[in-house]
Amino acid sequence: MEQIELIQHWNYFCSLAERFDDTKHYIDHGLQEHDGIRELVHGKVYSDIFKQIIVLAASEFEIMSKALCSVKGVKTKRIRDISGTILGLFPKIIDFEVSTPFWINTPLHDWETTRIDNGKNIKVDGLDWWFAYNSIKHDEKESIKNETLENAALALASLFIIEIYLMKELFGNMSIVYAYPTVYFKCKYLPHPVSSGDGLLPDEGGLSPTERYMKDYPDYFNECSCDNK
Repeated sequence: MEQIELIQHWNYFCSLAERFDDTKHYIDHGLQEHDGIRELVHGKVYSDIFKQIIVLAASEFEIMSKALCSVKGVKTKRIRDISGTILGLFPKIIDFEVSTPFWINTPLHDWETTRIDNGKNIKVDGLDWWFAYNSIKHDEKESIKNETLENAALALASLFIIEIYLMKELFGNMSIVYAYPTVYFKCKYLPHPVSSGDGLLPDEGGLSPTERYMKDYPDYFNECSCDNK
């Protein structure tokens, strides 16, 4: 994938994020605690707008994931190939933290592959929103129950992660996010106004820009701390 193509895909992601962000005006995206677990208050609410977002985001996830694999010289066709390749190349991608106005989550935390049938096939787990997408795409019985706010949020958050990783591979940095800002989905690894440069993605160390420079230049930050005392 060429850089200009990635910019086009990133702008498309931004448009999907805006559509999702608009839904918070008529449905609460906040959290509640249930049996000690924090979850979206209306995470199971389903609607046509969430259906559209899930289908579009999942389709884009597949395209961008294949592009990420291709950048590393690997051609993939199916989700099991994509999963095995990405998890092999970027094992810590599952630790990527995505923040929204309402929660911080690691949407790919449970993403894994398992060899089955005596090693002949690969089983993919941890992408519930992806399997919801397949159910919707094939119009399976009661698939409407998968057209939820939660699946839409996780599909977009997962796409966000893949786009950021691909951005770093193609551009060598993540500054494109400032030229073409998105709404709703953020992460600590991106550059921000009070620091220069990017943070480190999970497979590079998982640090924000400030944490990165505190690690690289500890003496400078110790001096600043002393000056403020």
